[in-house]
Amino acid sequence: MILRSIRFRLTLWYALTLAVVLTASSLFWYIALSSNMLSHIDERLLDVARVIEKEHLSAHADIPNKQACTDLDNYIIGHNWAGYAQVRNNLGNLICTINSIDGIPLPLSTSALLQITKKLPYYEIDYEISTSAVRILSYPITTKDRLVRILQVAEKLDSMEHTLSDLRFIFLMLSPFALLTLTCCGWFLANQALAPVIQITESARQITAENLNARLPIHEPQDELSSLSDTINSMLARLEESFNRVMQFSADASHELRTPLAILKGETEVSLRWAKSEEELRQTLESNLEEINLMSRILEDLLVLAKSEAKDLHLDIEEFSLSDLLQDIYIHAKTLAEPKQHLIHLRLQVDSEIHLWGDQIQLYRMLLNIINNSIKYTRPGGIIELSLQVEKNEVIITVQDSGVGIPKEHLTHIFDRFYRVDAARNREDGGTGLGLSIVKAIIMAHGGTIDVASVVGEGTTFTITLPLNKQNVRPHNSPDIDKPPTND
Repeated sequence: MILRSIRFRLTLWYALTLAVVLTASSLFWYIALSSNMLSHIDERLLDVARVIEKEHLSAHADIPNKQACTDLDNYIIGHNWAGYAQVRNNLGNLICTINSIDGIPLPLSTSALLQITKKLPYYEIDYEISTSAVRILSYPITTKDRLVRILQVAEKLDSMEHTLSDLRFIFLMLSPFALLTLTCCGWFLANQALAPVIQITESARQITAENLNARLPIHEPQDELSSLSDTINSMLARLEESFNRVMQFSADASHELRTPLAILKGETEVSLRWAKSEEELRQTLESNLEEINLMSRILEDLLVLAKSEAKDLHLDIEEFSLSDLLQDIYIHAKTLAEPKQHLIHLRLQVDSEIHLWGDQIQLYRMLLNIINNSIKYTRPGGIIELSLQVEKNEVIITVQDSGVGIPKEHLTHIFDRFYRVDAARNREDGGTGLGLSIVKAIIMAHGGTIDVASVVGEGTTFTITLPLNKQNVRPHNSPDIDKPPTND
């Protein structure tokens, strides 16, 4: 299990990277030091060759070779140089050897002779004439641009090889120790870096459906892990909201369906026990049908609200005449208001016909719900006014009545599900308590707002603001079954 952990993989990659870096670094410094030491030896050999050329060979060019070799030997000994030297003629034949290596003369390779004929110095390393490598410089000595002698100077590379050997030993001994030490440090750092992740994991495991309100800790300072925790918290908040909506839907449905189901059960039991005539059975069935219709409307309205909250409310967005829509609402409202003899007024405070982008059926349903509420809660002979005006890029629709009004403490709750200012009266009127919730959902789906103002005993005013621009309307493409307007 540990081999699959991020901690192990991070440490492994860290160790491999470190091993590559240490190897490359060691190799670089080894080559650099080797090249630098060899360069210094080459410079020293070249300086010796030039000094010998200037101070000795040029001054003894006319004396016999034997005497010249003796003088060269004395010259080198007198200058305390521990290297090796020998002189060859222009054909490469050995003339004399100074401080030879175990009596073996310095070799003159074909490559060196080729370079000498071009009057160029030539460096080479020989591994055969001594137990250690020997660096040899073959140097041309010319007179009047004519090759007269070949001077060879050499130096053993044992000192350089010892130094490089020590360096290799240090690298081979210390590098594994350094790699092991730094890998342990990498494991510790990986632990420290992943500690917040482990804490986030443990906290997330403890979050269940029973404690969706719990949140992950946000670490300081703000970094990628803090951003991860914040993102997960946002996801949990959305899940909690969705879960609460489901629970609210279930609770609302069970609560509101309990009463009609109880009525159905009670009337059916009474009818089975006591009904004796066909008329009594018919009355029971008619009452049952009313309760069934009420339950059906409750469920339909709850589904509409659930789709709206899930941003799945289907809207058929099209351009239509808002002026014509308000005219239709006005005619329908006059019909609904006849039993109570209300006066319905329509005031279009505009200079021309107003066109709006939206779902005409849903907006009709929304306005009819508000008008129907005004009719229900306005005393007979009251006044209900529907008006329209345009301000900037918005249309403002106002529904004002002279009804009983809404107490101030209820105004902030009237758009909540199943909230009733007068529960008994609302049920008597056949309402489900979801009308204004659906009104608000439709308006919000169109990118609008709704406000309410009321004075008890004087009346209530609903103010609806909708955008004129199409881009402000939130379209939904998911399929849905359009519901006919209901008078809740």
